[in-house]
Amino acid sequence: MSQDPPIQPAIQPPLQPPFNQRIDAVLEDQALQTNLRQAMDFLVNKRQAHFLQRPDFEALQQQGRDIRQDSLDHLADKLETLEKNCLANGIQVHWAEDAAEACQIIAEILQSQGALSLVKGKSMASEEIELNTHLAGLGIDAIETDMGEYIVQLDESTPSHIIMPAIHKTREQIAQLFHERLGKPYTDDVDALIGIGREVLRERFMQADAGLSGVNFAIADEGAICLVENEGNGRMSTTVPPLHIALCGIEKVLSSLQDLPPL
Repeated sequence: MSQDPPIQPAIQPPLQPPFNQRIDAVLEDQALQTNLRQAMDFLVNKRQAHFLQRPDFEALQQQGRDIRQDSLDHLADKLETLEKNCLANGIQVHWAEDAAEACQIIAEILQSQGALSLVKGKSMASEEIELNTHLAGLGIDAIETDMGEYIVQLDESTPSHIIMPAIHKTREQIAQLFHERLGKPYTDDVDALIGIGREVLRERFMQADAGLSGVNFAIADEGAICLVENEGNGRMSTTVPPLHIALCGIEKVLSSLQDLPPL
């Protein structure tokens, strides 16, 4: 089986103009504005189609708020319960005070296992702590596997949206990016581009020393974590490599599995 060239380690994007100047530039970018408007309309309409009865949706929203508020009101107790039950289930638990400590802990875990390559399911927390840049400085390749995040990483830029990280890129730009960075024949056919991404990433999953994911929900009484995805990359990142690291914000904790369905 042919081997694709290794992805270059993630690097910090170059220094950018002042924030106010960048605001003016993107507001004048009509293609970007059109992409964002279409994407947001699509997401809002898709959600509304699932909740045609508005009173039911509002009741569900209130139920979700009540569950979240209860978790925050009893956060310390729930976190202690979560740790105790995770340990009982064989899950190692590490606590980080800030972004720097989180990056250090993850790096130490990887280094202790001799891991030099990491495949990542989508994790906004890892974006916030700039994990990729930290690991790159230690010679560890952190490879994004969410398709939008992967495109952004190849482009050596940063996500522009929490759900659609590469919404600012046109398919022609993505086609050129895949051609230049992956050495693939140029095509701007969307299905073909997705196929190229899957082909390359499948090799990364099989070769990776470790996988990292975020956490959508942490269930205290069960000592378990819950991941929600739609691409399959979350399952691959957490099950194919021999080591799985889950990066979880403390606000993700819930009391029990009964809290999960409404959220």
